[in-house]
Amino acid sequence: MGVPNSQKYKISKHATMRIRTRFNIPKTKVQTWTQRFLSEANFFKNDDDSNGNIQIYRDNDVLMVLNVEEYTVVTAYPYNPLNKTNGLNPEILKRLRPSLHEIIEDEQIRLRNDLDGKMLDLQLAYQAYQNHPKSKELLEGYSKVVNDIHRSLEMSQKLVDDVQNLAK
Repeated sequence: MGVPNSQKYKISKHATMRIRTRFNIPKTKVQTWTQRFLSEANFFKNDDDSNGNIQIYRDNDVLMVLNVEEYTVVTAYPYNPLNKTNGLNPEILKRLRPSLHEIIEDEQIRLRNDLDGKMLDLQLAYQAYQNHPKSKELLEGYSKVVNDIHRSLEMSQKLVDDVQNLAK
């Protein structure tokens, strides 16, 4: 879906610093990373104290706080609904722990199935680019598939890491 008027947004210094430290994004990639987020994110909620000027958007495990009146990225932070600080009491965690291994196994199967199709797409995109190496469009298509695979691996690893953190 994306953030309306996403191309108008400027990144605050604070947001740049938070994106770099919280998500390990190099300074030279913050703008690109943020634009990708803005183009793919979905509305999450309004900040109750801002009269609608501050909105929070979510894409996968990232939340971004936006000043929608001034078109400014205020900050970004990880979103983990299973994080202990998000309200899971110790008794619930105790009951969840036995099934955490099963969740990880299910994620590994889901990732394998997801990558099956993407690897075929990668092979086809590479063959097309290999046959027409001067085609910028085919190179971009190939790069997009590589990025999709990378994103799938990152998201899966993040889920596994979060589940493993619950087991601690």
